[in-house]
Amino acid sequence: MKFWGIIIGVCLLAAEAMASTTLFVGEKEIADAVRKEFVEQGIDEQTELEFFGGQTTFALENAKQAKIMISGLNVDAEQNKFSATAEIFADGNPVAKTSLYGKYYVMREVWVPSVLIEKGEVISTDKLKAFLVRSNRIKAGSLTEKSQLEGKQAKRTLKEGKIVTDRDVGEQVIVKRGSIVTSVYRSKGLQITAQAEALEDGAKGARIELVNTKSGKKFFAKVLDAQTVEIEIE
Repeated sequence: MKFWGIIIGVCLLAAEAMASTTLFVGEKEIADAVRKEFVEQGIDEQTELEFFGGQTTFALENAKQAKIMISGLNVDAEQNKFSATAEIFADGNPVAKTSLYGKYYVMREVWVPSVLIEKGEVISTDKLKAFLVRSNRIKAGSLTEKSQLEGKQAKRTLKEGKIVTDRDVGEQVIVKRGSIVTSVYRSKGLQITAQAEALEDGAKGARIELVNTKSGKKFFAKVLDAQTVEIEIE
């Protein structure tokens, strides 16, 4: 009987432990509440928060519901700093209060490679993805729109998820150095064609230097397509 009494006692303790629940409020919930207050103050851009002070994790014993109230939000737009007071309620009763402060970052959507893009590869839509980054990480020369990247050719290897700059890509090369193309000269209804060798790479519309394969004379022409250039007389 004593043995069974011990078992029953253990079961009762286990049942009490199961009945005692702990509700956790973490940094994510605190950040969401602060962001809502940002919106109330007219800062409706998507933001990312970093907390440098204040309690951001709470364990609420025997609580079924938790609520976070944010008050006294102050924002320093020049230094991207904020401060606020957070009060935690458990089942309608105040249980904790803390002063928060930290930095906030406005997030911006940019388009970046979704895979590794090798040097010389043409960027297609299926190799791009939208990504949120802190706006302060977007520098002069960054290409953030999909339209700025589609159809461009990588000048160097582009890493997945990394912002692309105007130095990383260029127009797609359709005439390569050393290739033989047809040069066309037009004037007052007259059209003259000749074979020429490209002395440099050229994208569509680019002005490149070529040499006539028969006369050896060098000249400049505009790339029309992969097989044709148009001689421009200055």
